[in-house]
Amino acid sequence: MPTAPPPLAVSAWGGTAALPSLDPASLYAIALVQLADVPEAHTAAPSSWFHTDAVPSLYTIQSGGAGDEKAPQQVADTLASTPVEIRTYLREHTSLDRELLRDAQSAAQAQAIHALLDDVLSDLVLHTMFSLPPNFQKVTCPAIVRTRSRWPSSLPRRLRAAVQARLESPHIRLWGAGGSWEREEMLEAQRWNMSAGLPQARDPVSHLPRTGFAANPSLASDVREQWERSRLASRARGVCHAVCVYLDQDYIAHTSTPSSVDARLYSLLAPLLYATWPIDVLPALLREEFPSLVAHTERMHALLWGKEQRTWAFRSDVDIQPPAWTWPTWSSLRESLTPSWLTRSTPSSEATDAKPLAPTLRYGRWLWLATALIGPIVYVLASGLVVIEYEDMDEDDDEEIDDEEIDDEEIEEEEIKEEEDIDDDEEMADIAEELGTVDPEEFLDDEE
Repeated sequence: MPTAPPPLAVSAWGGTAALPSLDPASLYAIALVQLADVPEAHTAAPSSWFHTDAVPSLYTIQSGGAGDEKAPQQVADTLASTPVEIRTYLREHTSLDRELLRDAQSAAQAQAIHALLDDVLSDLVLHTMFSLPPNFQKVTCPAIVRTRSRWPSSLPRRLRAAVQARLESPHIRLWGAGGSWEREEMLEAQRWNMSAGLPQARDPVSHLPRTGFAANPSLASDVREQWERSRLASRARGVCHAVCVYLDQDYIAHTSTPSSVDARLYSLLAPLLYATWPIDVLPALLREEFPSLVAHTERMHALLWGKEQRTWAFRSDVDIQPPAWTWPTWSSLRESLTPSWLTRSTPSSEATDAKPLAPTLRYGRWLWLATALIGPIVYVLASGLVVIEYEDMDEDDDEEIDDEEIDDEEIEEEEIKEEEDIDDDEEMADIAEELGTVDPEEFLDDEE
């Protein structure tokens, strides 16, 4: 038996007078909480330190002050941070989708429709809201920043960048179809140049008479955008036809009460039907060709936000504060820096109940310590910060031996030269004696 959940809060982006949130994901989370019949539910405006992926999220709330009803309420714990996790939590703790999950066939049909809405129709709706420049500038951007004035001015652009990254993926390729941001920026730059009187804005060649597309440079872009919008309408038409097959009764999957798949369809169609869009390709398509989907959206809107139902907290009456952080005291800092082997071990009940660590955890700690000690040494040696030179003693001995051998060879060469000189002198003396011209002893004396 599912237990009743505590008071909940849903973080959501801003909306309009008719919708609590214009963001499809935020509106889906709010609709799920409403269908789950939570006893107490609130909305929470995300703080400026929030990441865009953390919206929508589901929290438990607590009162800001004990005994003070006027004190602002704050979140206590995060239960889910994605629409899928929010749906899973509400299914486990409330009566959401209880009738749907009883029948396996209905549950399978609802799951298939859910996948179709998430994979195809959601991208088309996001394209209408963020990719078309007039729609984003005049409707989406003001609605997002409406809830809180302290949000940074870059928040809408950050949300648009996240949507752009998805729509530019190879399997979607919807960004820029039917309306180009590059063209808007080029036209804006041209208007600024004309107002400033820059020379490049007054090109004399542009005043020459031309025919066809050359006479109107923007005509080609207009024709291309209209063709791309017709392709978007054809793609949305196929998805809507598939969804209408399951709308034989009041709700999808042939259930008597709305389920999560009805809330998902409502969260995608309500922003298109309950807001005025400058480029209304999808809203016009729904009103002209799919009156059953429009009727389903109106029925869900009356069920969720009707006057006969309990009033839901449209305003942001819950504050989401950043994580608390306190300056460390001297005692806590000293305790954290004191080694464990210097502190006395005092017997306590916690120490007696403590169990030895598991072998895997103990080995992991030893491995971590070894890595922390050896890692810096290996890094210093590998990076070349410290150069280690090795001297080989055998090479020094070989060099000394080579020097001695060279000296011996030089001495032997000198002795051989002296002996050769003496032999030459004796031969010259013998020749002189034979000729009888010079006395050999005098010749040798003269040579000396």
